[in-house]
Amino acid sequence: MMRHICGKAGLGRFFLLFGVSLLFGLSERVGVKHTLPVHLLAVLNDQYYFTFAVLPVFLFLCTGVMEDDTLLVLTRYGTYGRYFFHKWRALSVVAALFWLGQMAAILISGLGLPCAGSWPGASGGPWREVFTLLQGIFPSPWSAILCCAGQILLGYCLIALTALCLGHFCSRALAVRLLMAFYLLAVLWIQLPVMSRPPFVFLTGFNHWVFLLHNLAYPWRLLLTAVTTAVLVAGMVWLVTRRWRWRFSVSGRGGKCLASYYLRGLFAGKNRLLLIGLILLMTVWTWISKGAPEDSTDWLIRLFAGHGTGYFYPMGLLMLLTMELLPLWPLGVFCTQVAGERSVFLTVRLRRRTGLLGALLYTGLLWILVYGCLLALAAVIPPFLLGFSPDMGLTAAVVGLKILDVAFQFLIILSALCVTGQATAGFVAVLLLHFLCLLPISWLPAGISSLARLNLLQTGGTIPGAAAAVLLAALSLVLILWLYSRGIKLLFNH
Repeated sequence: MMRHICGKAGLGRFFLLFGVSLLFGLSERVGVKHTLPVHLLAVLNDQYYFTFAVLPVFLFLCTGVMEDDTLLVLTRYGTYGRYFFHKWRALSVVAALFWLGQMAAILISGLGLPCAGSWPGASGGPWREVFTLLQGIFPSPWSAILCCAGQILLGYCLIALTALCLGHFCSRALAVRLLMAFYLLAVLWIQLPVMSRPPFVFLTGFNHWVFLLHNLAYPWRLLLTAVTTAVLVAGMVWLVTRRWRWRFSVSGRGGKCLASYYLRGLFAGKNRLLLIGLILLMTVWTWISKGAPEDSTDWLIRLFAGHGTGYFYPMGLLMLLTMELLPLWPLGVFCTQVAGERSVFLTVRLRRRTGLLGALLYTGLLWILVYGCLLALAAVIPPFLLGFSPDMGLTAAVVGLKILDVAFQFLIILSALCVTGQATAGFVAVLLLHFLCLLPISWLPAGISSLARLNLLQTGGTIPGAAAAVLLAALSLVLILWLYSRGIKLLFNH
């Protein structure tokens, strides 16, 4: 898709925009002596430059790629939503390249000017009012330059989204007319003062997406632009993802993605009952074995104590393994079944092996997230029944760390599946990592979410919770990168 959009964009439009930006930048220097940041601000806020030079070139690019591809191309993406957002991402990348070329041309036009970062004050010339307005909002010209340039890039992405959405739901001729009508609103904003007052102001036009200055002229303008933009974007996303069948007569079953199929398989009734029953059993056992808690913190410590390092406590280790490994058992069985479906049809339909890995990761992490929500209920409900006020901060920290811990162990199991073809090897590896708690090594990642290992007054651990979370997140990221770069290739070689 990226090569397709770049091929349609061509180098001609890029050099055209670069040349126009360079000419307008040089024209701002004629007869005026400014510093470099003031020169850049003058060009970035020149509404005639953007409205009558830049926007036509960019709209010309969007009209060239706004039409949908053939149905054969659409079916390769599974759903129209996936196709649309791949195309929008590619067009946004092209827009970013155009933007970089534009910024480079403006910088070249300012070569030789002093780089002093102070505001011009009363010597701002025709831009005095603009600089006064920006000076009251931004601490320095360079911060204003970054914000104005960022607004331009954001506006390009929003214009690209609008063009692609119009190109899908309308014929090409009607889509071009509607796009030109939106452009006309940007022109009328400059020429007609009535366009700055309600109700016409609600038709923001492309200039409010591109110009940060227009949103700062009135106190309410930025909020209004943000709200109307959010409503328009949400509407377009909803139309693309929910109403695309109005355009194509394709069976609805063909749009089901692989992840949805896997979710139905993993979240079967018996697996849901197993997960809920396990959490309920752990909660009841903790209550019965140690009696009613004294307060909410005492309950959290009992439920999430786990096992420390440098000693062996059989019941603590058994509770930890039950809480962290048993919820992963249905996930391991599911991954083994999925890995056994490496048929030629599946690989051709996915086109890339990473599609299978992405669906596996999405399904597994969603399962772990549901597990974390059940743990949060087990941590909050018993103290609430006893009339204690729950410690929400500690609860969120403990449950979040437990989710990271279990997710890291799931990635180990999935990595072992890619290497050996069997998820059992991953469970054995994780089990051995848990038994390493016999060694006096505090930074072992498996089971690091145990409160007995965290630096709390009630437990006497040595590891800060934030450091444990960073360690788990870093190791999980390394495993995910390895799975995408090497692991998925090994999985298909078995």
